[in-house]
Amino acid sequence: MMGGPPPKSGPSMAVIAIIAIVAVVVLGFGGCMTCMCLGARAGSSASGGSSSSGSSNWITAEHPYVKFIAPPGWAKTLNGDWGTFRSPDGAAVFAFTTFTQPGESTVRLGQAAGVLGVTDVDWRTPKYDTVGRDGFAARTGDGSCNFRGPGGYIWYATVNTGTSDQILLIYTVSSRGTADDKAAVVAAIKSLQRR
Repeated sequence: MMGGPPPKSGPSMAVIAIIAIVAVVVLGFGGCMTCMCLGARAGSSASGGSSSSGSSNWITAEHPYVKFIAPPGWAKTLNGDWGTFRSPDGAAVFAFTTFTQPGESTVRLGQAAGVLGVTDVDWRTPKYDTVGRDGFAARTGDGSCNFRGPGGYIWYATVNTGTSDQILLIYTVSSRGTADDKAAVVAAIKSLQRR
């Protein structure tokens, strides 16, 4: 008499596959892919601050637990680990990403040129500073670049939010950009705060 195959013991291949996929996502992609939750909240106002319109477009991140006001009227794009904002005239781009691993800020900074669309970046010496409404410690740097032609300006901050989760803020303005373009980005950076 022939019977079926002997019964299997141990976890099924489906369970092993699911565990492997979860491990790759959590360990391979770091904090951005698994922990970052971005959302624009129309209608919420900055606590303790004034707003001429009475409402703000808050961008939030779960890890680190921070928020900032998006530059008003700028086009928002979420692509992979990066959030970007492009000015209406296209002469400025502001981007951010989060990370948790030591040394990852250098990798993210290297990726930023492609995200922003800049070339020939010439960084000045970075310095330690504070950024945002909550005065987060940050390593900042600026320099020149080609963005829609020569003579562009580029700036970044690797922000220590007080936890292992950190955020990289970076922007560029072309030589044809306006003072309003730069002011919109600076206002967004100054609004960075804990949620």
